Amino acid sequence: SIDITFDSHETMDPFSCFGVDSDDDDDSNAPRNGVGLSLAERFNSKRQNPAPSTSTGLVVERSGSGGSEVAFAFRSSYEDQVQRASSLIWRSRPPLYCGPIDLCRTLAEGGNRGYVASQDVPPGTLVLVEEPLVAGWSNAQMGKELGFESVRYLLENQNAREILHCMEELHPRREAVESIFNLETTEIEPIDKVQIVDMMSDMTEDCQIDSLLEYSTRKGITNSDNTNLTARDVKRLLLALRYNGFDSGLYLNFAMFNHSEDPSCTKFRPMEDGAESRRYSEARTVRHVRKGEALTISYLENPREVSHATRRKILWDQHRFDIGDEGQYRKFLDSSFNNNDRGNCIFEAELVADGVFPLSSRDGPIKNHDGDGPLTTNIEKSLDDLEDMLMELKSTPKGNGNSSYFDRTAALELTLWELATVSQSRLENKHHILLSRCRRLHLDAIELFLTECSSTLKDKQLADILLRAMPNIKLLLESQTKRLGSDHPDVARTNQDFANAIQALLSNSPKRLLALELRGMGTLNDWSRMENR
Repeated sequence: SIDITFDSHETMDPFSCFGVDSDDDDDSNAPRNGVGLSLAERFNSKRQNPAPSTSTGLVVERSGSGGSEVAFAFRSSYEDQVQRASSLIWRSRPPLYCGPIDLCRTLAEGGNRGYVASQDVPPGTLVLVEEPLVAGWSNAQMGKELGFESVRYLLENQNAREILHCMEELHPRREAVESIFNLETTEIEPIDKVQIVDMMSDMTEDCQIDSLLEYSTRKGITNSDNTNLTARDVKRLLLALRYNGFDSGLYLNFAMFNHSEDPSCTKFRPMEDGAESRRYSEARTVRHVRKGEALTISYLENPREVSHATRRKILWDQHRFDIGDEGQYRKFLDSSFNNNDRGNCIFEAELVADGVFPLSSRDGPIKNHDGDGPLTTNIEKSLDDLEDMLMELKSTPKGNGNSSYFDRTAALELTLWELATVSQSRLENKHHILLSRCRRLHLDAIELFLTECSSTLKDKQLADILLRAMPNIKLLLESQTKRLGSDHPDVARTNQDFANAIQALLSNSPKRLLALELRGMGTLNDWSRMENR
């Protein structure tokens, strides 16, 4: 989030937001689930509006037209955590913390498995905390399509046997794969043919496979039944990595979350920033979830805000399921939202000029008659390049007073602002999903600017940056709220940025703030009320 300092004012401390709780060192001898309970208690104690009770996890919400209070309580002891872990698949590797979730084994998707809520759950609830089975990926794999380099990375791990034995239960399960390949072709279910048989048949790197088999035999790495690995085992391992891996590594229990185009949870990546470094990942609900409702995440970690055509290609390439064309997507949204406003907003966030839903296939966006890619593709390419530049700047040696760093960061901020402005004009849809990504990236660039170049920045320059960003922040907040709902952590973060920027400008440049003449913001009282809200 943006933290703003004018020379004559103290830095405004941002509120604690979802997913950024700092962690004290835990007793290394404490039980694994004890660590998770400590994390959960710390999270609940930091909520902005804690419940009037000393019970861990009790949250009081207002619901219904009458504003009646409904309590959603989730209490968990160490014994309860042990019991919850025993109901999961990997009893020898329980998560650090398991919230109000049940593992359902009779679903139509996700290899028939997935999480559902064990009770009514309010937004912001911590539902899972887990360390990765394998952290990160091999250097040989970076920047390339997932390949057998990643299987070798597993085999070279000092805990290779345990890792492989645990992975036998990941989709596609080893037992299920063996059963499928023993069937006649006509007996194989269509989804198994697409997701398993065809995918494994396309893996033809025989030399690499032979090398991996020779290595596993030499190191004594076997399956859980003590049989030597086969070519089919090696291919299944690669497929399991493809279907279950995250940017930050391979997790067992997180792999049980199914994908949704409207996920009820979000997975936070482990933080690696100095004192706040941590190896575990967390999942929290982003809206109210009813008992028995599926707990889902988005398989697109970074970035999440991509066009429908790009999501369709990524999910087909990596997971072999198709979210469909315009008609199928509209049908999904109607069935999921009963044609309510948020479902309509999600659909409308894909529309471009003249209300057109861009054409796509499983291979991605469809080019026009001239062979040119659609506008959304060009914007996404620009965003990818600018995000790479931002990441490069974040990893560059800093130093206030470094004129080169200042100039590059200033140029990036201005370029992102211009891209957002031009893209909105070309798309003719101020709430397009790609504009949310562009505006968020613009705010990230401002955050970097204010963090690393604060001593070089003059008050007028800071005011110029914030005033330039204000319309974008307001539109970003409107778009996110329409598409994600008011309880989503992305909305919380943007609210925080908006409030901080308003406070700084009210204190130092109130006349220039009024001169923006944003809709509904005609007086300083309007801005003050917006900040308080």
